[in-house]
Amino acid sequence: MLLKIIAAILMLIDHIGYYFGSWLPSDLYFTLRALGRLSFPIFAFYIALGYRRTSHLGRYFMRLICFALVSEVIIRKSHELAGYLTKGTNVLFTFVASLGFISGWVLLTNSWRDRVARLELLTDCGGNTDNHSYFQVKFTPGDISLPPLLGMVLGTCAMIISLFAVTYLKSDYEIYGILTVFVFHLVQTKHQNETNLTKMLNNSLVYLITLNVLTLIGYHLLLKQPQEYNYVQLLSIMSVFVIYSPHPGRLALYGKRPSAWKQYLWYVFYPSHIFLLCLIVYLIR
Repeated sequence: MLLKIIAAILMLIDHIGYYFGSWLPSDLYFTLRALGRLSFPIFAFYIALGYRRTSHLGRYFMRLICFALVSEVIIRKSHELAGYLTKGTNVLFTFVASLGFISGWVLLTNSWRDRVARLELLTDCGGNTDNHSYFQVKFTPGDISLPPLLGMVLGTCAMIISLFAVTYLKSDYEIYGILTVFVFHLVQTKHQNETNLTKMLNNSLVYLITLNVLTLIGYHLLLKQPQEYNYVQLLSIMSVFVIYSPHPGRLALYGKRPSAWKQYLWYVFYPSHIFLLCLIVYLIR
């Protein structure tokens, strides 16, 4: 809960800089936007965590879509009120696509991993009663049972469609946003049975540094589109020290699942605070 509050405050700080930038000194504007870079990775961390903890992926997916659509209407109307041009769609669409991308990855990597388990009858002493008294049971890690080729095709398609969707919709952070969520999914999967936050921090740090450096090189040197990635975004790497700090990080990973109203609160806060900021801009003008 505390970690989400920190993320919400950082997002609010970032958007204050964005919407009131024309009235703020340049140094203050930069400080607000720089602090705001730490917000997105924290929310990305929670989306990856939500994927792992949800009891029904379909409901989680549909819930995100509904909030994304409602938020899009509110944000567009708010921008019209304040006189801002809406260039793309909101970040919740990026999170929806991230779920699709991770689902595709799981299909791609797990659909071919069929295993056969041997079950033996044991005596009270722990030994088996008869070498011939055993049963073989087929199981698939990740609860996915598909023909290998079909699983690989479906998984690859889901990943490609997810990347195409954020590019077409121009949702916030686009492909970079999906890969940020994916980074945290990889770390959480690798350390799912561990409680060592230092290892998780180190792995997340390496992955995020790699992702940001490659994104920077891609946009600035290869695609010649420096406007798509600002150097200040490199500060987002520092978010891992907030995520895996002893108390917030531990509660996020190993605490109880929050109640429904606490989960929905953040989806409500996202469009609501943008509306209020745009309303203030409108009143000032």
